[in-house]
Amino acid sequence: MTRGVFIEMVVRNVYGEQPNNDRAITDNLVNTWIEPGIGLAVKQAYKDSIAFDGVSYVNNSFYTQYKGLTITQEEPALYKIELPALPMGIEKNGGLNLLRFKDANGRVSDPAIPLSEYQVGYARRMRPIPNKQLYWPEGKFTYVMSTLPLDTYTANATMISGGDPTDFDSELNVPADYLPIVIDYCVRNLARERMTPKDTTNDKRDN
Repeated sequence: MTRGVFIEMVVRNVYGEQPNNDRAITDNLVNTWIEPGIGLAVKQAYKDSIAFDGVSYVNNSFYTQYKGLTITQEEPALYKIELPALPMGIEKNGGLNLLRFKDANGRVSDPAIPLSEYQVGYARRMRPIPNKQLYWPEGKFTYVMSTLPLDTYTANATMISGGDPTDFDSELNVPADYLPIVIDYCVRNLARERMTPKDTTNDKRDN
């Protein structure tokens, strides 16, 4: 299902019919509610994995691989990568599941080793691990400790993502059995916003 089709589905649920073109609930407004809804679906999938299999994980269907990410040097032996989206808050580094590096000849490295924020301080006092890179995400950026000149490489990141939020023709990366969670979240919040009384008088006072 594309993001645009999903948005149309949510809008029809909010209005209970095909709304007019001048509707207050715009496509862009619906789109802003999709990402938090996906976060809820991911957390539910995480809980379901424990209930079904007794092991915590997030199904592969939620993951997207982004290739060719630019790497810049932040300081000696420390590099920075800007991610296409903020990783989901699953486990310590579950939102960003896999990070690898690609050289100019197309060779891809082994996966880098993830660190939690609490492990970063210890890692800085350790000797570098030969041929291994350590990484940790901070917001939209990921930092990598490496003795290799990574600014001559590009990064491939596999992370939980709903897809490209700027392209309504792109595929919405949510399994069909978890779409109702996202739909319910979006409809509930947008319906409440639609039913909120509007202040139409400019008297510097709220309703």
